[in-house]
Amino acid sequence: MAAARQTPGIDFTEVRFRIESVRAGVRFMLVICSAGWGYAAATWPQPNRYLIAALFGVAAVLALGVMLSTGERLVRSIWYEPLLLAWTATSVGLAAGVSIADGGSVSPLALLFFIPLIFAALSFRPTAVVLLSLLNFAAYFTVNLVGAQPNPESVGFFAVCLAAVAVICAWHARNQEARRNDLAHVSRADPLTGCLNRRGLDERLDAALAQASSAAQPMGLIMLDLDHLKQVNDTRGHAAGDEQLRWAVGQMEGVVRRSMDAVGRVESDSSAVGRVGGDEFAILLPGASPHDTAQVADRVQVALAARAPASLGVACFPADGADSGELLSHADDQLYARKRWRSAPAGPNGRELGWATALAGAVDERMAVRHEHSRQVADYSVAIAERLGWAGDDLEAIEMAGMLHDIGKVSVPDRVLRKRDPLTEEDWAEIRQHPVVAAEMLARIDGLERIVPWIRHSHERPDGAGYPDRLSGEAIPPASRIICVASAFDAMTSDRLYGSALSVEEALEELRANAGTQFDAECVAAFVELQSPLVQAA
Repeated sequence: MAAARQTPGIDFTEVRFRIESVRAGVRFMLVICSAGWGYAAATWPQPNRYLIAALFGVAAVLALGVMLSTGERLVRSIWYEPLLLAWTATSVGLAAGVSIADGGSVSPLALLFFIPLIFAALSFRPTAVVLLSLLNFAAYFTVNLVGAQPNPESVGFFAVCLAAVAVICAWHARNQEARRNDLAHVSRADPLTGCLNRRGLDERLDAALAQASSAAQPMGLIMLDLDHLKQVNDTRGHAAGDEQLRWAVGQMEGVVRRSMDAVGRVESDSSAVGRVGGDEFAILLPGASPHDTAQVADRVQVALAARAPASLGVACFPADGADSGELLSHADDQLYARKRWRSAPAGPNGRELGWATALAGAVDERMAVRHEHSRQVADYSVAIAERLGWAGDDLEAIEMAGMLHDIGKVSVPDRVLRKRDPLTEEDWAEIRQHPVVAAEMLARIDGLERIVPWIRHSHERPDGAGYPDRLSGEAIPPASRIICVASAFDAMTSDRLYGSALSVEEALEELRANAGTQFDAECVAAFVELQSPLVQAA
């Protein structure tokens, strides 16, 4: 049993019930065996008493063996039910054996045929009870054929009683299974929304991971946090908040179901929405690749946008973690990074970053990047600027510039932005215009005049080979040089349509190799020297 595969989804209560059921059955069997030995001793002058005593001895040994081998590991394994079924079937055979040895169905030992049925009703599923009932009938009629022939009336009455007990046992097993399923559902379901609660979610996640690992398949996980539920509760009352939670779960479940056709590797029966707590939810997508998971996440965010905007984070097994803890942590990190983006602090001159993050997020989605590129560039830019001695309003300004450095790409066609093949000269001509478009857009917004040249020249190079104006050296604004390094590093360490991500070390080496030509040497040195969590987490 050391290598026994585990049956997922069995909790401690079920394990305890199974162990106690087996122990009760064993004690009951030992009592029956003791009574059988007493019967054999009391009728010793009659034939086959040694055989009857020996058969009861075999039954006792088997019962003790079952009890000694039944521990939590076996109960949780896939071998538990087959082993118990085999033991009960053997008990039917022993009942037939002692009955035949004692003269056939006329023997009082034939009453033993009722015992396995009762135990089966308490321990097995309805299907197994029906199978054991059929085996019981076959064994009883075999006893009638082999042993002494009783009158037909006695056989008929005994058979009817046996059938009645079998029907009652099957009915009881069915009802017990239904009650157990209802209790399992109640204990694993969120009472407000009807989706899985934290317990049910954890069990489903562990089961999905076990299946994914054994089948060498991916599995997607989406973590989701509703952004404004507290505001709804405070302004409209908790009843309105509860209704919004129910609506949000309905939308999530609907998106998952509708996505099954588009994401063919996701199994609808095993996909699940669970409430982690409060306004935080998780969506499990067994069989979903990272691309599939990102697609479902996008659809969920769009579906919730009308009434319950949400921040999402995604993770995929095995790329983002090998166990539930790693996957949940990875998805949580993404979720709170996006939440921080959505609730970013005030920008230059007290201007809120909300509109900027929304615009930058739209551009990131058009570029088909799977993370907040603009937010990350803003964070990197602030980190480099701090290293170079910037402070106060200057940091707020470069954060805004980093956030908006790519918004000019709204003018670049999708055929260029999402192109997997190398760009043609015609494609590059369109790309080189996006800083100009961004500068023209931002020049129309009061209070952003300072960052307009920074964004226009964020793709210039110290050697003069950049765009759009081929500036070089000190002619490039310092903020533009910072943004150039920050954007390049994030692009190199992120998966894109045209290539896979470099490691952090490889990207830093690329920056060093091109310092002074493609990138400003001072900015590269400052970034490489950074020991901030931003670089360490990249």
